[in-house]
Amino acid sequence: MSKKSLKTKESAAILRKAFGNPKKRDAVLAEIRKNTKTFQQFNSFSPEDRERIIKFLSGEATLQILYDKFFKKVMDPEVNPERVESFISALYGMKVKIVSVPPREGSMITDEGSQVIMDILVILEDGSLINIEMQRLGYLFPGERSSCYIADMLMRQYGKIRAEKGKKFSYRDMKPVNLIVIMEQSTKEFTDVSPEYIHRRCTSYSSGADVTSLENITYISLDTFKKKADNKINSRLDAWLTFFTAEKPEEVIRLMEQYPEFLSMYQDISKFRKNPEEVIGMFSEALRIMDRNTTQYMIDDLHNQLAALQQEVSTLEQQKSSLEQQNSSLEQQNSSLEQQNSSLEQQNSSLEQQIIEKDKIISELKGNSTTDTP
Repeated sequence: MSKKSLKTKESAAILRKAFGNPKKRDAVLAEIRKNTKTFQQFNSFSPEDRERIIKFLSGEATLQILYDKFFKKVMDPEVNPERVESFISALYGMKVKIVSVPPREGSMITDEGSQVIMDILVILEDGSLINIEMQRLGYLFPGERSSCYIADMLMRQYGKIRAEKGKKFSYRDMKPVNLIVIMEQSTKEFTDVSPEYIHRRCTSYSSGADVTSLENITYISLDTFKKKADNKINSRLDAWLTFFTAEKPEEVIRLMEQYPEFLSMYQDISKFRKNPEEVIGMFSEALRIMDRNTTQYMIDDLHNQLAALQQEVSTLEQQKSSLEQQNSSLEQQNSSLEQQNSSLEQQNSSLEQQIIEKDKIISELKGNSTTDTP
């Protein structure tokens, strides 16, 4: 057997382990047709999306983890804390341990028409809090929103610790709060700095003073990561980001050859193949939410563009008014100069007349002088 044939056979074995035993396309389509509503939903998809569904259900390829139920199945910190720990450790470059998954008490800051796929909150063994958000479409004003969000988390921690400690409370009891925002499609602030795809907020002071800050924010641009020229997996963080974005068999094979621990995660996803109705319903809901959020995003973006244009018009009107004032001032100066010019012309005319008269007198005197000579 040639090396190429052997490699192909090994790759097929890896995919079978990850995606399960393959099914024929006709069998998959027959299962979809059993439920009229499911079949109608399926037919409402674009040809490209229908093909993606067929390939997933037949075991030829996977779907991105960036679907609500996939993400919850794979990254549930209560069921599989070691997976969340692995991702956080890869991102921060240090080993972390989750000790609890606190309930979301009270009313957390929310956004109407939320674009958040998953929102994980965990407490590490050092007491610090980490919140992981997975977003389909990055929010407008990401900095402002994240600042509000992390401030809310800090104040909730403050209230809880203050209530527990009472008079013994010290601000040293406060632990760092970390917000990790993973964006499938990032906004202009992040695409402008491509090919960078990890964006960590750094706090410092001009004097160099070493002052503790509790707020840590990291943004991850998956769309920029996918555009990397080499597509090599050079680190465990690369492996996780590949897992979040990969759909093609060759991407999955490359990932599992280097990091076999992702096999169990793909196997969790492949279990959804047993229920085409759930997969198609989930896919339909994801498209509906994406369409709604994209529309809202475009509306918000147009509002921002309109506000910018209105500001530009206001600036131009101010500039126009200033130019008109300058023009009026110049016209007044021009009028004054014309008056001065007219006065000078009159003076010049008067001087010329005086010169003519003087020349005439001189000429007459010279003529008389010539007549009187013997």
